[in-house]
Amino acid sequence: MIAVVRSELYRSLSIRSSWLSLVGFAFMAALFGWFSKELWSLFAGLGAFGIAVTVTAQHYQHRTGVLVFLNHPHRWRVLIAQCVSAAVLGTLVAAVSGVAVLLDESAAHYRSTVLVAPVMAVFGTLCTIVVPHPMWLLGGVFAWLLFAEVLINRMANGLPFAAFSLASGGNVKALLVLLAWTAAAIPIAVWAIHRDLSGD
Repeated sequence: MIAVVRSELYRSLSIRSSWLSLVGFAFMAALFGWFSKELWSLFAGLGAFGIAVTVTAQHYQHRTGVLVFLNHPHRWRVLIAQCVSAAVLGTLVAAVSGVAVLLDESAAHYRSTVLVAPVMAVFGTLCTIVVPHPMWLLGGVFAWLLFAEVLINRMANGLPFAAFSLASGGNVKALLVLLAWTAAAIPIAVWAIHRDLSGD
């Protein structure tokens, strides 16, 4: 299991698109951190989700998924390794991009966001296993965020990104909602990871 996690982290950090995504998401979140700690939290969560999508979808984009599953026939191990590596990278993005919030003496908010970011990264990994095309998934998430969470739900608790935003402020109930969304995605991802990739 440790070897699979190590190989996933090495692969994630050795591909140029991963580095560009890490830097891009961290820069965007840091930029918003100068204006508002709440905006930083939201973009740190989106960054953790986006990094997870980018890193996990690379197996499908570069057609290496079949080789990975031939090398590791227990696909649940690969799924766990992808979740762990995405959580590490998502935490890294949140921690690095929140320097402005930390300098603004909002240490509690910074700490809450960094602690919740891995949950959003795991949620992003699970979603990517179900929808392995990153452009489709990110486009769908953008539409979901804009219409379902902002316009209809008005970022109230109950939906995943709103729950992340509230949990990053220390709301325990919102954290439980985010954990429930993540837990609900696990059986779907476990089912989806066993799909036949030989035709891809």
